[in-house]
Amino acid sequence: MSVDVSDLLPVLEPEYEPTLIPAGQSSGRNYYKNGITMIVLFLINLLNYTDRFAIAGVLKEVEISFKISPDKSGLLQTVFVCSYMALAPVFGYLGDRYSRKWIIIVGVTFWSLTTLAGSFVPDNLFTVFLVLRGLVGVGEASYICVAPTIIADMYKHDMRTLMLAVFNIAIPLGSGLGYIVGSFTTKAFHGDWRWALRVTPCLGAICIILLIILVTEPVRGSSDGVQMLKRNNWFSDVRHILKNKSFLLTTFAFTWVAFALGSLSWWGPKFLQLAENNKETEANVSLRFGIVACIAGILGVILGSGIAKLLRQRTARADPIVCGVAVLLALPFLVALLILSKTNRFVTWFGVLISETLFCSNWALTSDMLMYIVIPSRRATASAIQIFIMHLLGDASSPYIVGVIANYFQKGSEDNYVQWSSLRNALLLTPMVAIVGGICFLIAAIFIVQDRREAEIGIEYMNSGDTFRMDESSKH
Repeated sequence: MSVDVSDLLPVLEPEYEPTLIPAGQSSGRNYYKNGITMIVLFLINLLNYTDRFAIAGVLKEVEISFKISPDKSGLLQTVFVCSYMALAPVFGYLGDRYSRKWIIIVGVTFWSLTTLAGSFVPDNLFTVFLVLRGLVGVGEASYICVAPTIIADMYKHDMRTLMLAVFNIAIPLGSGLGYIVGSFTTKAFHGDWRWALRVTPCLGAICIILLIILVTEPVRGSSDGVQMLKRNNWFSDVRHILKNKSFLLTTFAFTWVAFALGSLSWWGPKFLQLAENNKETEANVSLRFGIVACIAGILGVILGSGIAKLLRQRTARADPIVCGVAVLLALPFLVALLILSKTNRFVTWFGVLISETLFCSNWALTSDMLMYIVIPSRRATASAIQIFIMHLLGDASSPYIVGVIANYFQKGSEDNYVQWSSLRNALLLTPMVAIVGGICFLIAAIFIVQDRREAEIGIEYMNSGDTFRMDESSKH
Protein backbone atom coordinates (compact mmCIF):
# COMPACT_ATOMS: atom_id res chain seq x y z
CA MET A 1 0.00 0.00 0.00
CA SER A 2 1.51 3.30 -1.05
CA VAL A 3 1.72 6.19 1.36
CA ASP A 4 0.49 9.66 0.38
CA VAL A 5 3.24 12.01 1.52
CA SER A 6 2.26 15.09 -0.43
CA ASP A 7 1.16 16.84 2.75
CA LEU A 8 4.50 16.12 4.40
CA LEU A 9 6.75 17.69 1.77
CA PRO A 10 8.42 21.03 2.48
CA VAL A 11 6.99 23.84 0.38
CA LEU A 12 10.06 25.44 -1.22
CA GLU A 13 10.62 27.81 -4.09
CA PRO A 14 12.92 26.32 -6.78
CA GLU A 15 15.74 28.63 -5.73
CA TYR A 16 15.59 27.40 -2.13
CA GLU A 17 17.21 24.22 -0.93
CA PRO A 18 17.19 22.74 2.53
CA THR A 19 20.50 22.80 4.33
CA LEU A 20 21.44 19.24 5.20
CA ILE A 21 22.83 18.61 8.67
CA PRO A 22 24.39 15.27 9.68
CA ALA A 23 21.69 13.81 11.91
CA GLY A 24 22.74 12.44 15.23
CA GLN A 25 26.30 13.76 14.93
CA SER A 26 27.55 16.17 17.54
CA SER A 27 30.92 17.24 18.76
CA GLY A 28 31.96 17.19 22.38
CA ARG A 29 31.34 20.93 22.45
CA ASN A 30 27.77 20.49 21.16
CA TYR A 31 27.17 17.69 23.65
CA TYR A 32 28.22 20.04 26.45
CA LYS A 33 26.10 22.93 25.14
CA ASN A 34 23.07 20.68 24.72
CA GLY A 35 23.50 19.43 28.28
CA ILE A 36 23.60 22.98 29.66
CA THR A 37 20.53 23.96 27.63
CA MET A 38 18.71 20.86 28.88
CA ILE A 39 19.46 21.73 32.52
CA VAL A 40 18.16 25.30 32.11
CA LEU A 41 14.98 24.12 30.37
CA PHE A 42 14.41 21.59 33.15
CA LEU A 43 14.81 24.27 35.82
CA ILE A 44 12.33 26.59 34.08
CA ASN A 45 9.80 23.77 33.74
CA LEU A 46 10.28 23.01 37.43
CA LEU A 47 9.67 26.66 38.27
CA ASN A 48 6.67 26.77 35.92
CA TYR A 49 4.79 24.09 37.85
CA THR A 50 5.98 25.24 41.26
CA ASP A 51 4.46 28.64 40.50
CA ARG A 52 1.24 27.10 39.17
CA PHE A 53 0.55 24.90 42.21
CA ALA A 54 1.75 27.20 44.99
CA ILE A 55 -1.82 28.56 45.09
CA ALA A 56 -3.30 25.05 45.33
CA GLY A 57 -1.16 24.43 48.42
CA VAL A 58 -2.76 27.38 50.23
CA LEU A 59 -6.22 27.23 48.63
CA LYS A 60 -8.09 27.20 51.91
CA GLU A 61 -6.23 30.33 53.08
CA VAL A 62 -6.99 32.05 49.76
CA GLU A 63 -10.71 31.26 50.14
CA ILE A 64 -10.73 32.70 53.66
CA SER A 65 -8.74 35.79 52.63
CA PHE A 66 -10.96 36.73 49.68
CA LYS A 67 -14.14 35.28 51.26
CA ILE A 68 -14.93 33.13 48.21
CA SER A 69 -16.81 29.85 47.73
CA PRO A 70 -15.39 26.64 46.14
CA ASP A 71 -16.68 27.49 42.66
CA LYS A 72 -14.83 30.85 42.78
CA SER A 73 -11.58 29.29 43.99
CA GLY A 74 -11.86 26.68 41.23
CA LEU A 75 -12.19 29.58 38.81
CA LEU A 76 -8.65 30.70 39.76
CA GLN A 77 -7.17 27.65 38.05
CA THR A 78 -9.66 27.78 35.19
CA VAL A 79 -8.84 31.42 34.32
CA PHE A 80 -5.12 30.71 34.52
CA VAL A 81 -5.34 27.72 32.20
CA CYS A 82 -7.79 29.43 29.81
CA SER A 83 -5.34 32.24 29.07
CA TYR A 84 -2.52 29.70 28.88
CA MET A 85 -4.59 27.69 26.42
CA ALA A 86 -5.78 30.64 24.31
CA LEU A 87 -2.26 31.94 23.67
CA ALA A 88 -0.75 28.51 22.95
CA PRO A 89 -1.56 28.61 19.18
CA VAL A 90 0.03 32.06 18.92
CA PHE A 91 3.26 30.87 20.53
CA GLY A 92 3.14 27.69 18.46
CA TYR A 93 3.08 29.83 15.32
CA LEU A 94 5.93 32.02 16.60
CA GLY A 95 7.91 29.01 17.81
CA ASP A 96 8.03 27.50 14.32
CA ARG A 97 9.23 30.79 12.81
CA TYR A 98 11.24 32.93 15.25
CA SER A 99 13.87 32.59 17.96
CA ARG A 100 12.54 30.15 20.55
CA LYS A 101 15.14 31.27 23.08
CA TRP A 102 13.87 34.86 23.09
CA ILE A 103 10.24 33.75 23.14
CA ILE A 104 11.03 31.88 26.36
CA ILE A 105 12.94 34.83 27.85
CA VAL A 106 10.01 37.19 27.26
CA GLY A 107 7.56 34.62 28.62
CA VAL A 108 9.47 33.91 31.84
CA THR A 109 9.87 37.64 32.45
CA PHE A 110 6.15 38.27 31.95
CA TRP A 111 4.94 35.44 34.18
CA SER A 112 7.40 36.36 36.96
CA LEU A 113 6.19 39.98 37.00
CA THR A 114 2.48 39.08 36.98
CA THR A 115 2.93 36.48 39.73
CA LEU A 116 4.71 39.05 41.89
CA ALA A 117 2.01 41.65 41.21
CA GLY A 118 -0.68 39.17 42.29
CA SER A 119 0.89 38.86 45.73
CA PHE A 120 0.07 42.53 46.49
CA VAL A 121 -3.66 42.44 45.64
CA PRO A 122 -5.80 43.41 48.69
CA ASP A 123 -8.56 41.15 50.03
CA ASN A 124 -11.40 43.19 48.54
CA LEU A 125 -10.15 42.97 44.93
CA PHE A 126 -10.56 39.30 44.04
CA THR A 127 -11.38 40.18 40.42
CA VAL A 128 -7.98 41.88 40.02
CA PHE A 129 -6.27 38.81 41.49
CA LEU A 130 -8.22 36.63 39.05
CA VAL A 131 -7.06 38.74 36.08
CA LEU A 132 -3.43 38.61 37.18
CA ARG A 133 -3.57 34.81 37.56
CA GLY A 134 -4.88 34.71 34.02
CA LEU A 135 -1.96 36.81 32.79
CA VAL A 136 0.48 34.40 34.45
CA GLY A 137 -0.87 31.77 32.06
CA VAL A 138 0.06 33.94 29.06
CA GLY A 139 3.71 33.95 30.09
CA GLU A 140 3.82 30.24 30.84
CA ALA A 141 2.23 29.36 27.47
CA SER A 142 5.18 30.94 25.67
CA TYR A 143 7.53 28.45 27.29
CA ILE A 144 5.70 25.16 27.25
CA CYS A 145 4.90 25.29 23.51
CA VAL A 146 8.49 25.66 22.33
CA ALA A 147 10.72 24.02 24.94
CA PRO A 148 9.98 20.39 23.88
CA THR A 149 10.78 21.28 20.25
CA ILE A 150 14.21 22.55 21.31
CA ILE A 151 14.85 19.22 23.05
CA ALA A 152 13.66 17.35 19.93
CA ASP A 153 16.19 19.32 17.85
CA MET A 154 19.06 18.44 20.21
CA TYR A 155 18.45 14.69 20.56
CA LYS A 156 16.97 11.80 18.62
CA HIS A 157 15.66 8.25 19.11
CA ASP A 158 16.16 6.78 22.62
CA MET A 159 18.16 9.80 23.80
CA ARG A 160 15.24 12.07 22.85
CA THR A 161 12.86 9.84 24.82
CA LEU A 162 15.20 9.97 27.82
CA MET A 163 15.60 13.75 27.70
CA LEU A 164 11.86 14.33 27.29
CA ALA A 165 11.35 12.05 30.30
CA VAL A 166 13.83 14.13 32.31
CA PHE A 167 12.10 17.33 31.16
CA ASN A 168 8.69 15.97 32.15
CA ILE A 169 9.86 14.84 35.58
CA ALA A 170 9.86 18.56 36.37
CA ILE A 171 6.04 18.57 36.07
CA PRO A 172 5.23 16.38 39.10
CA LEU A 173 8.34 17.51 40.94
CA GLY A 174 7.44 21.17 40.40
CA SER A 175 3.78 20.54 41.26
CA GLY A 176 4.80 18.86 44.50
CA LEU A 177 7.23 21.66 45.29
CA GLY A 178 4.40 24.12 44.68
CA TYR A 179 2.33 22.55 47.47
CA ILE A 180 5.40 22.44 49.71
CA VAL A 181 6.51 26.02 48.96
CA GLY A 182 2.97 27.29 49.49
CA SER A 183 2.57 25.45 52.79
CA PHE A 184 6.04 26.23 54.20
CA THR A 185 6.09 29.88 53.16
CA THR A 186 2.63 30.51 54.60
CA LYS A 187 3.66 28.97 57.92
CA ALA A 188 6.96 30.87 57.95
CA PHE A 189 5.19 34.21 57.46
CA HIS A 190 2.52 33.57 60.11
CA GLY A 191 -0.30 32.51 57.80
CA ASP A 192 0.25 35.12 55.06
CA TRP A 193 -0.22 33.05 51.88
CA ARG A 194 0.88 35.96 49.65
CA TRP A 195 4.54 35.23 50.36
CA ALA A 196 4.10 31.92 48.50
CA LEU A 197 3.76 34.02 45.32
CA ARG A 198 6.97 35.96 45.98
CA VAL A 199 9.35 33.00 45.90
CA THR A 200 9.03 31.96 42.25
CA PRO A 201 9.52 35.45 40.73
CA CYS A 202 12.94 35.66 42.42
CA LEU A 203 13.88 32.27 40.98
CA GLY A 204 12.45 33.39 37.63
CA ALA A 205 14.95 36.26 37.51
CA ILE A 206 17.80 33.76 37.94
CA CYS A 207 16.41 31.60 35.13
CA ILE A 208 16.25 34.61 32.80
CA ILE A 209 19.94 35.30 33.39
CA LEU A 210 20.79 31.62 32.76
CA LEU A 211 18.78 31.67 29.53
CA ILE A 212 20.56 34.74 28.19
CA ILE A 213 24.06 33.59 29.11
CA LEU A 214 24.04 29.80 28.75
CA VAL A 215 21.33 28.62 26.35
CA THR A 216 22.14 28.04 22.67
CA GLU A 217 19.16 27.37 20.42
CA PRO A 218 19.66 24.44 18.01
CA VAL A 219 18.77 24.65 14.33
CA ARG A 220 15.22 23.46 13.65
CA GLY A 221 15.26 19.87 12.43
CA SER A 222 18.98 19.45 13.11
CA SER A 223 18.58 16.12 14.94
CA ASP A 224 16.69 14.83 11.89
CA GLY A 225 19.36 16.12 9.51
CA VAL A 226 17.61 19.05 7.82
CA GLN A 227 17.04 22.76 8.24
CA MET A 228 13.97 24.40 6.68
CA LEU A 229 14.73 27.70 4.97
CA LYS A 230 11.17 28.53 3.85
CA ARG A 231 8.06 28.07 5.96
CA ASN A 232 4.72 26.65 4.87
CA ASN A 233 1.42 28.46 5.36
CA TRP A 234 0.26 28.18 9.00
CA PHE A 235 -3.29 27.16 8.05
CA SER A 236 -1.89 24.45 5.82
CA ASP A 237 0.26 23.21 8.72
CA VAL A 238 -2.78 23.06 11.00
CA ARG A 239 -4.85 21.24 8.39
CA HIS A 240 -2.19 18.57 7.93
CA ILE A 241 -1.69 18.16 11.68
CA LEU A 242 -5.43 17.66 12.22
CA LYS A 243 -5.44 14.90 9.58
CA ASN A 244 -3.03 12.88 11.74
CA LYS A 245 -5.14 10.20 13.49
CA SER A 246 -2.50 9.34 16.09
CA PHE A 247 -2.08 13.00 16.98
CA LEU A 248 -5.82 13.49 17.49
CA LEU A 249 -6.29 10.30 19.52
CA THR A 250 -3.29 10.87 21.81
CA THR A 251 -4.29 14.51 22.25
CA PHE A 252 -7.84 13.64 23.32
CA ALA A 253 -6.56 10.81 25.50
CA PHE A 254 -4.14 13.19 27.22
CA THR A 255 -6.99 15.70 27.56
CA TRP A 256 -9.25 13.34 29.52
CA VAL A 257 -6.36 12.32 31.76
CA ALA A 258 -5.60 16.02 32.31
CA PHE A 259 -9.25 16.56 33.27
CA ALA A 260 -8.89 14.00 36.06
CA LEU A 261 -5.37 14.93 37.15
CA GLY A 262 -6.10 18.67 37.02
CA SER A 263 -9.10 18.27 39.33
CA LEU A 264 -7.22 16.06 41.76
CA SER A 265 -4.16 18.33 41.80
CA TRP A 266 -6.27 21.42 42.52
CA TRP A 267 -8.78 19.98 45.00
CA GLY A 268 -6.68 17.14 46.45
CA PRO A 269 -5.15 18.97 49.45
CA LYS A 270 -8.47 20.50 50.50
CA PHE A 271 -10.29 17.17 50.06
CA LEU A 272 -7.77 15.38 52.28
CA GLN A 273 -7.92 18.18 54.87
CA LEU A 274 -11.68 17.71 55.06
CA ALA A 275 -11.25 13.94 55.28
CA GLU A 276 -8.83 14.14 58.23
CA ASN A 277 -10.71 17.02 59.93
CA ASN A 278 -7.85 17.76 62.30
CA LYS A 279 -6.94 21.42 62.84
CA GLU A 280 -3.56 20.52 64.33
CA THR A 281 -2.38 18.53 61.29
CA GLU A 282 -4.28 20.49 58.63
CA ALA A 283 -1.25 22.52 57.55
CA ASN A 284 0.78 19.34 57.02
CA VAL A 285 -1.67 17.85 54.51
CA SER A 286 -0.43 20.08 51.66
CA LEU A 287 3.15 19.19 52.59
CA ARG A 288 2.39 15.45 52.55
CA PHE A 289 0.40 15.78 49.34
CA GLY A 290 3.32 17.63 47.73
CA ILE A 291 5.83 14.98 48.76
CA VAL A 292 3.60 12.17 47.47
CA ALA A 293 3.04 14.09 44.21
CA CYS A 294 6.82 14.46 43.73
CA ILE A 295 7.48 10.77 44.36
CA ALA A 296 4.54 9.64 42.22
CA GLY A 297 5.48 11.90 39.34
CA ILE A 298 9.11 10.85 39.25
CA LEU A 299 8.20 7.16 39.53
CA GLY A 300 5.51 7.54 36.88
CA VAL A 301 7.73 9.20 34.28
CA ILE A 302 10.59 6.75 34.89
CA LEU A 303 8.38 3.64 34.90
CA GLY A 304 6.35 4.73 31.88
CA SER A 305 9.43 5.53 29.79
CA GLY A 306 11.31 2.44 31.00
CA ILE A 307 8.49 -0.03 30.36
CA ALA A 308 7.79 1.51 26.94
CA LYS A 309 11.48 1.21 26.00
CA LEU A 310 11.48 -2.50 26.88
CA LEU A 311 8.18 -3.12 25.12
CA ARG A 312 9.40 -1.41 21.92
CA GLN A 313 11.62 -4.46 21.36
CA ARG A 314 8.40 -6.45 20.84
CA THR A 315 6.10 -3.91 19.20
CA ALA A 316 6.32 -0.48 17.61
CA ARG A 317 2.96 0.32 19.22
CA ALA A 318 4.42 0.24 22.74
CA ASP A 319 4.03 3.92 23.67
CA PRO A 320 0.23 4.29 23.35
CA ILE A 321 -0.33 0.81 24.80
CA VAL A 322 1.68 1.64 27.94
CA CYS A 323 -0.18 4.96 28.31
CA GLY A 324 -3.61 3.38 27.91
CA VAL A 325 -3.03 0.45 30.25
CA ALA A 326 -1.53 2.72 32.93
CA VAL A 327 -4.57 5.04 32.90
CA LEU A 328 -7.02 2.14 33.19
CA LEU A 329 -5.01 0.56 36.03
CA ALA A 330 -5.12 3.86 37.95
CA LEU A 331 -8.91 4.01 38.13
CA PRO A 332 -9.58 1.44 40.92
CA PHE A 333 -7.04 3.17 43.18
CA LEU A 334 -8.59 6.56 42.44
CA VAL A 335 -12.10 5.37 43.29
CA ALA A 336 -10.86 3.66 46.48
CA LEU A 337 -9.12 6.77 47.81
CA LEU A 338 -12.17 8.95 47.15
CA ILE A 339 -14.58 6.58 48.90
CA LEU A 340 -12.39 5.49 51.83
CA SER A 341 -10.64 8.78 52.64
CA LYS A 342 -12.74 9.32 55.80
CA THR A 343 -12.23 5.83 57.21
CA ASN A 344 -8.85 4.48 56.10
CA ARG A 345 -5.90 6.85 55.95
CA PHE A 346 -3.43 4.22 54.68
CA VAL A 347 -5.61 3.21 51.72
CA THR A 348 -6.19 6.89 50.96
CA TRP A 349 -2.55 7.89 50.75
CA PHE A 350 -1.56 4.64 49.03
CA GLY A 351 -4.31 5.33 46.48
CA VAL A 352 -2.98 8.85 45.91
CA LEU A 353 0.54 7.49 45.33
CA ILE A 354 -0.43 4.68 42.94
CA SER A 355 -3.08 6.56 40.94
CA GLU A 356 -0.82 9.61 40.43
CA THR A 357 2.13 7.37 39.51
CA LEU A 358 0.08 5.63 36.82
CA PHE A 359 -1.45 8.86 35.51
CA CYS A 360 1.98 10.51 35.30
CA SER A 361 3.47 7.62 33.32
CA ASN A 362 2.04 9.00 30.06
CA TRP A 363 3.54 12.53 30.16
CA ALA A 364 6.94 11.89 28.58
CA LEU A 365 5.53 9.28 26.19
CA THR A 366 2.84 11.64 24.90
CA SER A 367 5.49 14.31 24.20
CA ASP A 368 7.72 11.76 22.50
CA MET A 369 4.89 10.47 20.30
CA LEU A 370 4.10 13.99 19.13
CA MET A 371 7.74 14.55 18.18
CA TYR A 372 7.99 11.42 16.04
CA ILE A 373 4.61 11.60 14.27
CA VAL A 374 5.00 15.27 13.22
CA ILE A 375 7.74 16.67 10.95
CA PRO A 376 10.17 19.20 12.56
CA SER A 377 8.76 22.33 10.91
CA ARG A 378 5.31 21.69 12.41
CA ARG A 379 6.19 20.49 15.91
CA ALA A 380 5.70 23.75 17.82
CA THR A 381 2.34 24.27 16.12
CA ALA A 382 1.31 20.68 16.87
CA SER A 383 2.40 21.11 20.49
CA ALA A 384 0.36 24.32 20.74
CA ILE A 385 -2.75 22.65 19.30
CA GLN A 386 -2.38 19.78 21.75
CA ILE A 387 -2.02 22.21 24.66
CA PHE A 388 -5.06 24.19 23.47
CA ILE A 389 -7.31 21.13 23.26
CA MET A 390 -5.96 19.59 26.46
CA HIS A 391 -6.64 22.71 28.50
CA LEU A 392 -9.92 23.66 26.81
CA LEU A 393 -11.53 20.31 27.55
CA GLY A 394 -9.22 19.15 30.34
CA ASP A 395 -7.62 20.93 33.27
CA ALA A 396 -8.94 24.41 32.39
CA SER A 397 -12.53 23.42 32.94
CA SER A 398 -12.25 20.55 35.42
CA PRO A 399 -11.40 22.49 38.65
CA TYR A 400 -14.31 24.86 38.04
CA ILE A 401 -16.73 22.05 37.10
CA VAL A 402 -15.79 20.09 40.22
CA GLY A 403 -16.16 23.25 42.33
CA VAL A 404 -19.64 23.94 40.93
CA ILE A 405 -20.78 20.34 41.55
CA ALA A 406 -19.36 20.41 45.09
CA ASN A 407 -21.11 23.73 45.73
CA TYR A 408 -24.40 22.23 44.53
CA PHE A 409 -24.19 19.32 46.98
CA GLN A 410 -22.85 21.46 49.83
CA LYS A 411 -25.73 23.98 49.68
CA GLY A 412 -23.84 26.44 51.90
CA SER A 413 -23.39 23.98 54.78
CA GLU A 414 -20.45 24.48 57.16
CA ASP A 415 -20.61 20.88 58.43
CA ASN A 416 -17.34 19.02 57.82
CA TYR A 417 -18.97 15.78 56.66
CA VAL A 418 -21.24 17.60 54.22
CA GLN A 419 -18.29 19.53 52.78
CA TRP A 420 -16.22 16.34 52.43
CA SER A 421 -19.00 14.26 50.88
CA SER A 422 -19.91 17.09 48.49
CA LEU A 423 -16.34 17.35 47.21
CA ARG A 424 -16.08 13.54 47.06
CA ASN A 425 -19.22 13.31 44.93
CA ALA A 426 -17.85 15.96 42.59
CA LEU A 427 -14.45 14.27 42.29
CA LEU A 428 -16.07 10.93 41.40
CA LEU A 429 -16.59 12.48 37.97
CA THR A 430 -12.83 12.22 37.33
CA PRO A 431 -12.47 8.41 36.99
CA MET A 432 -15.45 8.34 34.61
CA VAL A 433 -13.71 10.85 32.35
CA ALA A 434 -10.26 9.25 32.66
CA ILE A 435 -11.51 5.88 31.41
CA VAL A 436 -12.26 7.52 28.04
CA GLY A 437 -8.65 8.74 27.94
CA GLY A 438 -7.30 5.24 28.50
CA ILE A 439 -9.45 3.87 25.67
CA CYS A 440 -8.30 6.63 23.28
CA PHE A 441 -4.64 5.77 23.96
CA LEU A 442 -5.32 2.12 23.10
CA ILE A 443 -7.12 3.07 19.87
CA ALA A 444 -4.12 5.27 18.93
CA ALA A 445 -1.98 2.11 18.94
CA ILE A 446 -3.80 1.06 15.74
CA PHE A 447 -2.55 4.09 13.77
CA ILE A 448 0.77 5.02 15.43
CA VAL A 449 3.06 2.94 13.17
CA GLN A 450 1.58 4.29 9.92
CA ASP A 451 1.63 7.91 11.11
CA ARG A 452 5.22 7.62 12.32
CA ARG A 453 6.29 6.18 8.98
CA GLU A 454 4.60 9.01 7.09
CA ALA A 455 6.49 11.57 9.20
CA GLU A 456 9.76 9.72 8.53
CA ILE A 457 9.07 9.74 4.78
CA GLY A 458 8.45 13.48 4.97
CA ILE A 459 11.82 13.95 6.67
CA GLU A 460 13.50 11.76 4.02
CA TYR A 461 12.16 14.06 1.29
CA MET A 462 13.49 17.06 3.19
CA ASN A 463 16.89 15.37 3.51
CA SER A 464 16.98 14.49 -0.19
CA GLY A 465 16.83 18.19 -1.12
CA ASP A 466 13.71 17.76 -3.28
CA THR A 467 11.86 20.98 -3.99
CA PHE A 468 8.13 20.85 -4.35
CA ARG A 469 5.23 23.25 -4.34
CA MET A 470 2.01 21.52 -3.40
CA ASP A 471 -0.97 22.41 -5.55
CA GLU A 472 -3.49 23.24 -2.85
CA SER A 473 -6.36 23.28 -5.30
CA SER A 474 -5.78 19.61 -6.10
CA LYS A 475 -6.34 18.70 -2.49
CA HIS A 476 -9.98 19.81 -2.58
